[in-house]
Amino acid sequence: MSPIQKSGLYYPNKFGLITIKSLEEVMGKNGLNAILNLGGLSHYIENYPPDNLDKGFDFSELSAIGSALEEMYGRAAGAVLRFAPDARPLPTP
Repeated sequence: MSPIQKSGLYYPNKFGLITIKSLEEVMGKNGLNAILNLGGLSHYIENYPPDNLDKGFDFSELSAIGSALEEMYGRAAGAVLRFAPDARPLPTP
């Protein structure tokens, strides 16, 4: 997967933290780490965004997570994981 260029536009860090923790809850730590690695976001492994409202989570990082989900699980499965809070974990291929 090619890296997504930084946009210079930012979500609050708390949004990134909630996104990453939610993925971890659904996919488990190993699944999350695989997604972060695939998305070029390995700097977030064991180093989540801070729990504050400072704008520091780049729009491109959310795009990278979505792209990694789609690449790993396919278009339909990626959409389920992104938008269904009660989704069941899918096995990592």
